[in-house]
Amino acid sequence: MRQVENSRVLVIGGTRGVGLLIGRRLREQGHRVRVLARDPARASAELGPSTEVVAGDLTKATDYQGVVDTLAAAREAGFQGRFVYLNSIGIAKPSPAATLINLLKRNTLVWRRRVEDKIRTSGLDYTIIRVGFLLDRPGGERVIVVGQDALPLRFGHRISRADVAEAFVEGLQHPRTSRATFEIVWGKGPRKQDWNSLLDRLKPDPQ
Repeated sequence: MRQVENSRVLVIGGTRGVGLLIGRRLREQGHRVRVLARDPARASAELGPSTEVVAGDLTKATDYQGVVDTLAAAREAGFQGRFVYLNSIGIAKPSPAATLINLLKRNTLVWRRRVEDKIRTSGLDYTIIRVGFLLDRPGGERVIVVGQDALPLRFGHRISRADVAEAFVEGLQHPRTSRATFEIVWGKGPRKQDWNSLLDRLKPDPQ
């Protein structure tokens, strides 16, 4: 979430993976970063003293209810910034992989779809970014495909955590991502377009 550019940004889950990369990238761009982490000591060690860390665990109320509670808290606090939510591709397009994951993880993709609906009807400004299978690979090297047609969940739709962190920070600030849902995966070949040209094509979600 954000209030204005270069203000404080709250990152929920900034101890590892994409969240950690997002926190670092925000800080590099001059934002004041506050991280909600289950392990504050680990987060402080990873992010350094310039990042404010507070203890908290969103998953204690399940991922779905945790997001719903966060939206309610934001409304109660009069939050006027952008709520950015990272989700998975495949929640809106049936596939064997999505069916398997739902069986193994208690319909997690179904609940993630419901979370999106809650975000869209929350009254807050928001951006929803659906991402492909995550890889620990360098960012900025591969073509990024940005689209608003639902992709099926399959391993061929991949992207690096570093590129997702980059997309999060760019999406936080770009005017065309306001009240929009989009998906990002790797394409073929080296990166040629900048984020502005990729995000300029987006349209807001139907009301």
